[in-house]
Amino acid sequence: DAGPRSTPAGMLAKPKAYVKTIHKRLFEQALYLVHRGAMATIRTNAILYSSCLKSSSPYRRGDTRTIAANSLALCPKSAFASSKPSKRVSSFRTRRTLVVSNVLEAVVSRPDNQSRVLNVLPDLDKRPGVIDSQYFKEGTSVAYWKDYSLPTRPEALASRFAEELSITRNEHGKLEAVPYWVYHLFRTSFFTLQGALGLAVATVNGGASLSTEMQDPTAAAMLASRWFVEALVVYRQDYRNIKEGLYALPFDMEPRHRQFNPLFTLQQSLRFFEEATGTLKRKAEKASTEVWMHDTNLYPSYYRHTFHYQTDGWLSDKSAMVYETSTETLFVGRQDAMQRHTMVPFGHFMKGRDQKSTKVLEIACGTGRFHTFLRDSYPALSTCCSDLSPFYLAQAKKNMDYWESFRGADVASEGSTSFVQANAELLPLEDASFDAVLSVYLFHELPMSARRNVIKEVARVLKPGGMFVLTDSLQLGDTPSKDESMGNFGDFAEPHYRGYINTDFGKLASEFGLVPDTKELASSTKAMSFYKPKEKPSSI
Repeated sequence: DAGPRSTPAGMLAKPKAYVKTIHKRLFEQALYLVHRGAMATIRTNAILYSSCLKSSSPYRRGDTRTIAANSLALCPKSAFASSKPSKRVSSFRTRRTLVVSNVLEAVVSRPDNQSRVLNVLPDLDKRPGVIDSQYFKEGTSVAYWKDYSLPTRPEALASRFAEELSITRNEHGKLEAVPYWVYHLFRTSFFTLQGALGLAVATVNGGASLSTEMQDPTAAAMLASRWFVEALVVYRQDYRNIKEGLYALPFDMEPRHRQFNPLFTLQQSLRFFEEATGTLKRKAEKASTEVWMHDTNLYPSYYRHTFHYQTDGWLSDKSAMVYETSTETLFVGRQDAMQRHTMVPFGHFMKGRDQKSTKVLEIACGTGRFHTFLRDSYPALSTCCSDLSPFYLAQAKKNMDYWESFRGADVASEGSTSFVQANAELLPLEDASFDAVLSVYLFHELPMSARRNVIKEVARVLKPGGMFVLTDSLQLGDTPSKDESMGNFGDFAEPHYRGYINTDFGKLASEFGLVPDTKELASSTKAMSFYKPKEKPSSI
């Protein structure tokens, strides 16, 4: 079977005759209730958080009491004394809303002077997202996200949410879809709340300073609502891809998955709160980005850097263990769905192919989370996880071991996964040895010279007729409404990000013999595919 693994029997109950007439109503109510509960939680937290900023909280940096243990500890009792609406609500409606795509960007008050210079935009027709149309066959998602923007007024945003909800209900309004939607909207609610709590904990410990706009509870609730709408659209795309058979339902939806264990979730949340405080404190202080490792032979200079100001960069177990929950919080739960769009071109590539005879390499696999979704969708593949960090590679091995135990030996033994510590610029792998090479969120952390070297290596290890999928951040021109603020992410110890968002990958890959094929967009993520031409038979 060349297609993805089928849905586990019994996971989604088949609708019975007597409920067929009401399933759309149930679906709509499920979405509405999850959203309403999320927004209530978000607004409550926003009010508490704003009150903390305006009062002299007894919980300050250096306090040995456990702040994360109880959300009531985030601000003093006086913060709960009044439930009256903010006096700033009416004035907010005339303000310009910050266009931010993740939690970290909400911390930035305004770009500094240096950022303003670096964020000078090229003409629209010279931006990579526009130039892509000369190289790639663009999926329907490209046109949607190119025109994507959200209203800034609360009433208009509520209307837009109702519109997106109606589209989702009409497209996926069957009872069998309810588990997917309830899980994913709850997921976004959870990570939105975790992000807000993380920022609050960081603030009372002296690690963060929100923009003036974000100190207004109404503004904070508006921003969270915008993230929620964007997540809804991403999930709609994700579920459409699943129904098309490009990949399987995410296995972490199943209640027996470890993330439904409260102790596991609490442990990860506490790690995130600690990491958020340290990360934002280092960002505020513009701390050194050097790491403890100084091996110049194995690790290039650009790699020995604390990207995002995260603890130890890529070079510790602590960093690897908190990375997944940090990045999912950063994108309020939609990162997995965005990354799964890597399997859109790959899924089309696999149609009609035998899994057992297909070899797939993932470069810079990180913690291997995406790789678990890949193997769960195509369990008979022979795959290889490659990463330069031994700590992240070890975490990838643990994640793959968990997936194998979760699915059982019968499924896991259909294929295999090996692990290689290697720099993607110089892979210790044979020429023409893989049918497909996948890369998820690597290239925005590479200087231009390294980007060229990696693509050259990808072209070398690909078999003729093989596919390369490059999934990473949006670039300038992909969603023009985000272009003005897109470069700000470079201020989070991402020295090569502004160069990345201006890179023409269609042209770059063509220089090394790869042919641009397709392009898809999903919120903050783009997936571009390329293929290596088959060798022409020599003439006699």
